[in-house]
Amino acid sequence: MINKKNLGIAGLVALMIIAGVIVYRDTRVSKIEITEKTPDTTKSINGITMTGNGNIEVVPIEEKKLPPTPILVRGTDFTVALDPQIKKIVLGRLDGEVATLQKDTKNVEAWVGLGLQRKTLGDYIGARDAWEYAKALNSNNLVVWNNLGDLYHFYLKDYKKSEENWKKTIALKPDYIQGYRGLYELYTYSMKEKINEAPVILKEGIAKNPNATDLKALLADYEKSVVK
Repeated sequence: MINKKNLGIAGLVALMIIAGVIVYRDTRVSKIEITEKTPDTTKSINGITMTGNGNIEVVPIEEKKLPPTPILVRGTDFTVALDPQIKKIVLGRLDGEVATLQKDTKNVEAWVGLGLQRKTLGDYIGARDAWEYAKALNSNNLVVWNNLGDLYHFYLKDYKKSEENWKKTIALKPDYIQGYRGLYELYTYSMKEKINEAPVILKEGIAKNPNATDLKALLADYEKSVVK
């Protein structure tokens, strides 16, 4: 599964070039609609407790204490091998996001896009910085928590932070299938000390998404491996 990093780069870039949208991993969609939930009582999802009526209080960016703005212009020569034409397109998009942010450093969408272009080039630290700043601007943005969950797991190997981001993704959208899958993969392949929590995560995801066939298939595979 970890080899998916190398195998998936070409496909990720191709989809991005064709569609021109944010691409996650092969099980993800390019657009996420976040719906607010109104829990009847306090609920706990794998250690995360959610209370209240589900309303999100938005604090104006001007009132937040923001971290220093990340460096906008970074190097572009990394180890990821890209076709020259594809790299030219990615660099063009990168320049476009930088130009937008030079005019408005509080543009969350541009920070998300900048992170995507940097990740495609193999600049994982730059992608992290862009997405973490986007998170600081809007802590309720599901996309950045999702992207960071994947980035910290497969690229930066910071499993604790990956776990934190996946759990927050689920807390923001309890019926988001990829959040459960991401956390399951983290426990199964990297955080072996939490392997017993892997099936629990899948069952919670299935409870929220009864038609989630991919989660059911993962659970069946896991149970077979345990029997063996």
